Amino acid sequence: MSPHKSPWLSWPQSLSARAQGVLAINIAAVIFGTAALYGKLDVSPFWIVALRAGFGALALALAGGFTPSLWAIPAGAWRTLGVSGLLLAAHWLSFFTSVQLAGVAVATLTFATFPLFTVIVEAAQRRRLPRPAEIIVGAVIVIAVALLVEPNGGGRNVNGAAAGLISAFTYALFWRVSQRLAQPLPPATISLCQNGIVFALLAPTLIFAAPAPTRLVEWLSLTALGVFNTAVMLLLYLYALKRISANTCSGFVALEPVYAIVFAALFFDEPVTPWIVVSIVLILGASLTLLRIEKQPLPPAV
Repeated sequence: MSPHKSPWLSWPQSLSARAQGVLAINIAAVIFGTAALYGKLDVSPFWIVALRAGFGALALALAGGFTPSLWAIPAGAWRTLGVSGLLLAAHWLSFFTSVQLAGVAVATLTFATFPLFTVIVEAAQRRRLPRPAEIIVGAVIVIAVALLVEPNGGGRNVNGAAAGLISAFTYALFWRVSQRLAQPLPPATISLCQNGIVFALLAPTLIFAAPAPTRLVEWLSLTALGVFNTAVMLLLYLYALKRISANTCSGFVALEPVYAIVFAALFFDEPVTPWIVVSIVLILGASLTLLRIEKQPLPPAV
């Protein structure tokens, strides 16, 4: 008797290529939105990031990211990979620190300002002043971030917002450095290397980092963060990118803070204040406007 495919497994193949891409990027957007929730674990950000990178690298290796071409990477490319791995570690550490200090809303919305830092870095590299439109949009982002730092939030709120902005800045640098990787390697392989570098950098610090994960639920959660929110998320994004435009993907990627804030409200009772809603509209609108000005697609959040 010949095997028959389950209709639940075969129905995606009946969709058009564009529909498959939209489905994949929608799933990826939901996964994007859950990443910040892992910062609610009572675990040091060093442990969160190190295990995310370690499990993420392992999952990418098993998914085909480990290729023989790794051994042919020239020294110059490895130096660029090393710098990008260092920046990725700094981005993740500051992001999860922001979550633990100020909550998911502040962390995700301050991180969502990274297109502004991308414009600033690009202008500095080209030794030019920002264009008037960039200055106006940048001012909107600054106002939106200021609305997040409520006076009654205390020092943790301010420090959390600062950590979120550092997360945005280091991610902008990470993205610019990663774009220099001209080596013809698959994106999954590049991500495998970067995650491996993050784990190698942070592993020696774990003996000093506290609190460490001790409960089974914490280990399972951090495994899921590495496998699903890092490896599977990237593979879904790349799958979608082959079927729909980068700009279409950008529209869904931009929803990451919205999903994160909704999930945090549902599962952790984090308040969604009117100021947060206003900041969502201002920051996401301004960030997408900046990317259109620069004619760049929004990269996948990591």
